[in-house]
Amino acid sequence: MGALVIDCHVHLAGMGGGGSGCRIAPRLARRLPVRYLLWRHGISPGGRVDLPDDRFVARLAATVAAAQRVDRVVALAFDALYDEGGHRRDGETLFYVPNDYLLTVCDRHPELLPGVSIHPYRTDALAELARCVARGAVAVKWLPSVQGMDPANRRCIPFYERLAELRLPLICHTGREHVFPPRFLPLEDPRRLLLPLEVGVTVIAAHAGSLGALTGREGFGDRVALSAAWPNLYADLAGMAIPGRGRHLALLARCRHLHPRLVHGSDYPVEAMVLPFAAELGRKRLAALRQIRNPLDRDLCLKEGLGFPRALFERAYHLLARVDGPGGAALRHG
Repeated sequence: MGALVIDCHVHLAGMGGGGSGCRIAPRLARRLPVRYLLWRHGISPGGRVDLPDDRFVARLAATVAAAQRVDRVVALAFDALYDEGGHRRDGETLFYVPNDYLLTVCDRHPELLPGVSIHPYRTDALAELARCVARGAVAVKWLPSVQGMDPANRRCIPFYERLAELRLPLICHTGREHVFPPRFLPLEDPRRLLLPLEVGVTVIAAHAGSLGALTGREGFGDRVALSAAWPNLYADLAGMAIPGRGRHLALLARCRHLHPRLVHGSDYPVEAMVLPFAAELGRKRLAALRQIRNPLDRDLCLKEGLGFPRALFERAYHLLARVDGPGGAALRHG
């Protein structure tokens, strides 16, 4: 079969309805961006746990099935915060999507590919990785500034070695976080990815090290500089079609020498905004994009309109199909 178009960065979320095990801490749920997303996507508004989280999953699966330009998405779990001793800190965990829930959801909806989340400080990290790969995992997702793992910590080396052996990509957030209140700000720095790169892990720097807020230190230049030295470093374009990150998306569209190192991702349920790109797109193309109702299609077509090539949208397939496990095999064999 030909290469699929895969959106490598789509989030699951929930309040625990229906026994999903998902959680959103009340202080996170009160933040304006999160409140808007909960309302916009019908994720248990008001923090109600009597509404099943599967409602959001069903909407996501239907959105993927209806998309004309996107074939599959990588749905992401989100592990709890763990301390240096490997102890899980539930009281300090802001957001949680269990791997078990993700894997069950992906079994039911083949258009969703499992991107598991495993904190490397867990005492069972390697066992959990083996379990998830056997269930079809195609990637691992981290958000260090919220989850508390330091990618530069050498205790992660055994985990990295196994990722490299499995050719399982690590999708790691880089750049300023704007939805979550980041607790470990230095861990946003793309330069902390040097260790997994040295071990041989395929790293996808989520958001390309771009700024997710209007103020704060940027890691965009650091991420671009690293890509020149490390052929196993890629970057996704997730969540970049918004104010703050939009200028970096437009810049990457002009930097054609970087296009072979970029991967398609949307950051859904965060949706692309087309108005910030009016100058680059022109009135006619802008109007056409605003008519696209499917958010996954709109995100892809916006990036296509900015000048990103077809190969970029197929790159996630080529990276994920290499995974040494059932998930990669399923992609290779259709």
